[in-house]
Amino acid sequence: MLSVIVITKNEEGLLETCLESVKWADEIIVADNGSVDSTVKIAKQYTDKIFTFKGEDFALLRNKAMEKTSGDFVLFIDADERVLEPLKEEIQELISKNNFSAIAISRRNIIFGKEEKYKPFWPDWVIRLFKRNDFKSWVGKIHEQPKFNGKLDYSKNSLLHLTHRDVDQVVLKSLDWSNIDAGLRLEAKHPKITSWRLLRILISELYNQGITRRGFFSGTIGTIDAILQTFSLIITYIRLWQLQQTQSLDKTYKEINEKLVKDNFKY
Repeated sequence: MLSVIVITKNEEGLLETCLESVKWADEIIVADNGSVDSTVKIAKQYTDKIFTFKGEDFALLRNKAMEKTSGDFVLFIDADERVLEPLKEEIQELISKNNFSAIAISRRNIIFGKEEKYKPFWPDWVIRLFKRNDFKSWVGKIHEQPKFNGKLDYSKNSLLHLTHRDVDQVVLKSLDWSNIDAGLRLEAKHPKITSWRLLRILISELYNQGITRRGFFSGTIGTIDAILQTFSLIITYIRLWQLQQTQSLDKTYKEINEKLVKDNFKY
């Protein structure tokens, strides 16, 4: 028996096609992280096993969803991913043979409307299919990774990943993730952020994204992605700088306002 877990949050524009691509599974679990759009309503057309876990990090969300499954095998999929027909057939064959612990699945990535296959986007392996008895847990608040017993195998076929759907989507996702990432770096006692450190990070990440990962050699879309990925990292470090301040900016501006009133708006 195969259980499919779909993680959602405000995915009304993507979820229906995702669920349509996995409706052949024995069980669909939707783990919703507090959607306020029509996500849950759409999910109800495909399953009655919808669970809400508000405010959870990604690993905890996946782990709690795993507790709700009843299948011997579990496939994790995101709302912007689709199980293509060849992958469906391969998964069904793998389950029938029952000789794996975990499967990494490649992703074909649609970037700003076009499939890209330069270094970061192909084969883009993600570990998503598990034998339940060998699965242990997901770890990591962002960029979460699974722990499991046994050997990791690799699929022959791919998921389709509809990512980078517009600039707003990429930037808003970066802003969300940077909050968590900056907090983790603060907990890890990251060295103080200074102007020279920010410049070094900017230059090294542009080189990494544009040269090492071939973004600048992959046309306009590759160049745009390299710049956006660099922006995402820089925002994380700017947020970290803000967290490292001895006094919050909210308190600073509150004090400025109080002093303006007290001094009859002399500054």
